[in-house]
This record gives sequence, C-alpha cells and structure tokens, in this order.
Amino acid sequence: MAASRPSKKDVLARAQHLDEANVARLGLISIQERIPEGYASWEEEFEFLGKPVKLACYASEKVGGVPHGLDNEVSLALIALYFNAGSPEDGTFTATPYQILKLMGLDTSGYYYQALKESLMRLTTATYVLSEAWRADGRWQSVTFRYIEKLEYTSSAEGKLDRASVLRITLAKEIVRSLKQNYVKPIDIEFMASLRRPLSRALYRLLDAQRFSPENPAPLTRFEVNLMEWAAACKIVHKRPDKVRRTLEPAHEELMERRYLQSVEYIGRGQNQTIVYVFGEEAGGVPDMEAVELLMAEGLSFTSAYSLARRYPLAHIKDRLERYRSILASGYKPKNRLGFLVDVIRDESGKYARALPPTSARRVQAKVEEEEARRIEEEAEREWQNMPKEAQVRRAVQVAQLLLRSRLSVGDLEDLTRLMEEGVLEPRRLVEELKEAAAQGALEEWVQSFRRGLEG
Repeated sequence: MAASRPSKKDVLARAQHLDEANVARLGLISIQERIPEGYASWEEEFEFLGKPVKLACYASEKVGGVPHGLDNEVSLALIALYFNAGSPEDGTFTATPYQILKLMGLDTSGYYYQALKESLMRLTTATYVLSEAWRADGRWQSVTFRYIEKLEYTSSAEGKLDRASVLRITLAKEIVRSLKQNYVKPIDIEFMASLRRPLSRALYRLLDAQRFSPENPAPLTRFEVNLMEWAAACKIVHKRPDKVRRTLEPAHEELMERRYLQSVEYIGRGQNQTIVYVFGEEAGGVPDMEAVELLMAEGLSFTSAYSLARRYPLAHIKDRLERYRSILASGYKPKNRLGFLVDVIRDESGKYARALPPTSARRVQAKVEEEEARRIEEEAEREWQNMPKEAQVRRAVQVAQLLLRSRLSVGDLEDLTRLMEEGVLEPRRLVEELKEAAAQGALEEWVQSFRRGLEG
C-alpha cells in the first residue's frame, strides 16, 4: 500500500520546526555578526560527540568572506522553503527574496534585499571540507560541499534583488540526504526570530543543536564544553580566551534575559576554562499548536499559552486542563482564574491530586493565584517589549490565524501584515482586540469591521 503524501498543512508545520542536525551542531556558519575584512577561510579541530573532527571552509573575499552572522538565518530559511516545496529529490526549489526575508522575520526594505543577495552568494561560493565529521547512515563520513550547490535568480536592471525577483536554489546533496533521512532536530523558529541580535540567534541555534539532537532524544539540562573548543565550534575569529568571552557575552546576556539560559559559568583559567551552560525554563521543546489553542480558549494570552506549550507536552496540558475543570466543577472558586489555571499546569508537588484544595490551604492558594496571574502578565509584557517589530508582526498574524481561521482570507492576512508593517496597526493592540472579540463571541463582527475600514 503506497504511503499517503503529507498534506500542505503538515509540510508547513514541519518546515517551521526542523533544522539539519550536522550543519547546526558543527557550527559551519560563524556566529559572529561581523568578521575582519579579507577573512575568507578557517580550519578548525575540536571534539564533537566524543570524537576529534577536522573542519575547513574556503571562501572568497569578493563576496564577504566565510559565511557568518545573517547567513545562519538564511540557511535555516532555505531548509523551511525546501520542505514547503515538498522535499524535491534533487534539492531544487524556487522562492522569492520576499519569502525568505519574511521567514526570517526581517524587514523587506532595500537594505535587506542586498544583505540577502550577499548571504546567498557566500553560501553558494564557500566550500566546506569536513573530515570524519558528517553523520550519515549511522556512520561518520568525510564530505566536501557548498551549502547551495546552484543558484539562479532574476534581478533588476542594476543586478539587484527586489520584490519581483525569483530564485531557483539547489541545496547540497549532503544536506538533502540528511533531510530525507530525517537526520534533523526540532527548532523553535518563533523564539529564534524574537531574539534581537543576530549573534544571539546564531548562538541559540548552535546551543540548541547540542541540547537536542538525534543522538540525544531527551534534551540536556546542562552543557559543558572547553572554552577553546567552543570558540572553534562557534567559528570565532580571535581565539584569545578574554576575546572569546567578550564575543559571547552579548548573546549570553540576551539568552539569560529571555530565560533560555538559566546561567553561564566559567570554571578554570586561560585556555583550560570550561563553560557550563544551564538551560532555563524557556528551553522547552517546540510547542504543539493544539496546546496553544486549548490554552487560549481558556483565556490565556498567546504569549503565555505559547510559553507554557513550549515547556509542557500536549498530553500534560490536556491532563491538567481536565484537572483544572474538575476542580472548578466541584465548586471551588479561585480568586484569579487564569492564575489558578497556570498554577495547575505548572504544579509538580501533586497538590491538585484531589479535586478540591483543602480548606486550610485556601488563603495560601489565593496568594499563589495572584502571584501566578501577575507573573504571566509580566512575562507577556516583557516578551513583547523584547521582540523586534518584525517578530511582533509575525506573532500577531499567528494569533489572527488561530482565532479567525477560515473567516480570514489570504488577502485579509496580507492587508493585516501590511498595515502592521506600515505602522497603521500596532501588533499588540491587534492581539488585544482579537482576544476581546473572541471573549465576546464577536470575531465575525471584527472581521467585517476590519474590511469596512479598508474600503473607506
């Protein structure tokens, strides 16, 4: 019996959540936002999955040197577009620069079109030579390839990419084979896009590849690595220990601020230092959107629902929602319903094993609910403030799609996105309006009002 083809919805969901494991974990693209002029090659040796590996990259000064910075996000967007295209056998697919920039959560201005062209050229011209470092078919292999095997594109009269350009891209056969054989790892693109700095996004990709990999089905809670080996994995140019630490510091700060990392500790001195990363509460799995929808249906904000769904699997969310409803049905009236809901979901002490909290604990319980309610609101506000404008727009569009579903046409979504990008609509205000309309059962009226506003 022939296997059924995955639906477009399945392919799109898969595309948003997968990264090729070799590229991500070997750190083939330098995390540095900028590299010295003329820096067109590197050769590194370090330990990877318990064995020494040798890696090299040979690029061209004329296209900006070795892949770095923004190239991390471009390479990840290309994997998403490959899946969106139905995983073609030869690795060839078409896309537009606009699609790539949108996937990356970047502004579609002239500057980023030029930056994208430079990035694509680096990924097309740089050659990687990996010795006993590429994992395929359960074995270590030596491979030589370019990330983009072939690139064709249409451009303006001046040779620039623009909104009308069309790209035809062929990924390296080594990467295509990994994707076909499911040698991949999940990645939370929504969280990655919400980070402010390219350095933070690149380090997040590399760290998350160590935390969660095909060889480690249970995500690591901590990761220890020698400082100089980590500098090699990150492809940091200057290898002096103090400079390595200074290079990593801004990304460490943002990832701790966003609670992906709980702590970063250096043990030892000089080149013998070890970095100890302890992952934080935001370093959960990729959220199940069904869990997000269930939590939003109970009244939680998208940000809070998304955060909880990242930390807890769908089965846990469903079990705790059933327990929460059972407690309410038994007559318990929480002081703050949403705070109580979050406390039930997060509880690890077993205090909700019975349907109703004991009378002696009601006062303490009310205080817990108030604290949880305040905390989720503070988390939501902090996350919105930390997100760049592009990520806020992406988040608001996702909320609109979740709440409005078939009520919203593709044209409506395009208009919503455009108005937010132009500053006519504020993403946070849009989310609040939609939540209020959902609570009042007035989503259809909201859509009609939105369309009338466009006409007049």
